[in-house]
Order: sequence, then structure tokens, then C-alpha cells
Amino acid sequence: MGRFNRWAATYDRHYLQRKVFEPVQKTLLEVAVSEVQGANAILDVGCGTGRLLRSAESLFPDARLEGVDAAPEMVATAKSALGVESRITVRQGTAEELPFGDGEFDLVFSTMTFHHWADQRRGVAEVGRVLGADGRWLLADFVPTGLLRFVMSRRFPRRAVLERMVGEVGLEVRSQHPVAGLGGQVLVLVIGRR
Repeated sequence: MGRFNRWAATYDRHYLQRKVFEPVQKTLLEVAVSEVQGANAILDVGCGTGRLLRSAESLFPDARLEGVDAAPEMVATAKSALGVESRITVRQGTAEELPFGDGEFDLVFSTMTFHHWADQRRGVAEVGRVLGADGRWLLADFVPTGLLRFVMSRRFPRRAVLERMVGEVGLEVRSQHPVAGLGGQVLVLVIGRR
């Protein structure tokens, strides 16, 4: 968390925004619009500075928009970037203890954060808990294949491991969408109830 607190002030200007995060968020939002057009409530788990939620605000004009991030400085930076008319609420929190009631969200986003979750199984269970009956969780992260499976950290789960985790809480991967320009290693997975 310390690294993200230190990074918060310059995070939106970092070269990774253009190279990785922007293409991931673009793909995720395209998938979100096609999956749940009339979303009433959207949660971004690991929202960072809130860029994704700010982009979603115009695409989902009637939705309640919530973000949680474990790093207090990311939350402070996100709050300072919000306009007075913004419908976005950002608070400190972790994937493992989401401060929301059961079934509150039509869409849950987690972009390039899953590999940082301290307890991925518990985080998956929490997302499953706050996801509505017909909701979709759009999980975007590295899902290594080929030789990269042996090089990348175990924090980046293989597809079969991830499918087992979501299956344990009654969810399933419905579809996958590769992010262009990232070698097919970053996927947006659409996860919903079985």
C-alpha cells in the first residue's frame, strides 16, 4: 500500500496509463456497456484515482457510482479530482471487506488490481456477495498463458485457478475479451451467477 500512497500524486501521468491502463479501461467499458446497459449501481474495486469511474459516469448517466481503494492517498487523489456535480463516491476499503450490502451492484469492476488483493479467495467471495442476481463482474488483469505462466508471479492466477475460485461462490466466467496491444495476456473476464 505504501507504494500506491507514494504514487497517487503522479499516477494519472505515469506512462503505464497510456501503455496499459487506458487500453484496459477502454475495453472494459465497451464490454460493460454491452453487458449491462441500464446499470443502476456500479462498484470499482481498487479504483485508484477514480479514472475509470469518471469515464463510466457519462456512459451510465443514471447509475450510482462507488469506488473503494486500500490506499488512503489514492482515495484522497480520487476525491480531489471529482467535480461538484459528480455522482461518484470514493472511500477507503479492501476487496476482502467491501463496505456494502448484499446484492447492491449491477456491475463490479476490478482492473489490474486482482493480483494485489491480499486474500484473493476472500475478495472473490465479497464481490460475489455484493453482486446483484443478474449482475456482472468485469475482472481485467493479466491471465498468463504459455511460457509466461512460469515466469509471472502466482498472484496472477491461471485461468483454471480463477475459474475454480469464482465457482466456489456460485459464479462463472461467461466470456473473455482480450485487450488489444497487450499480447493476449490481459483479459477482461465477464463473470456472473451460474
